[in-house]
Amino acid sequence: MFKIRNPFRKEKKEEPVFPPIQQLQQVKNVEAPTQEKQKPEMEILMAKIDALKLQYELLAEKISSIEKMVREIYQMAKEEA
Repeated sequence: MFKIRNPFRKEKKEEPVFPPIQQLQQVKNVEAPTQEKQKPEMEILMAKIDALKLQYELLAEKISSIEKMVREIYQMAKEEA
């Protein structure tokens, strides 16, 4: 059940077992995504970025027109007072 260790006896250290290099290379090749797989994802991301740019430009135009309207209203109110 319980082992009593001899304090004067040195324990043998086991060396780690590593898999052969060929197996490691095969695993690396399988896990590494290829450019062909990433190309459609990149195209989707570029399309989303383009859509966001367009939305940003439209919002900037709307803000500019709102600012212009506020200035005009302010001038009208200032003239009447």
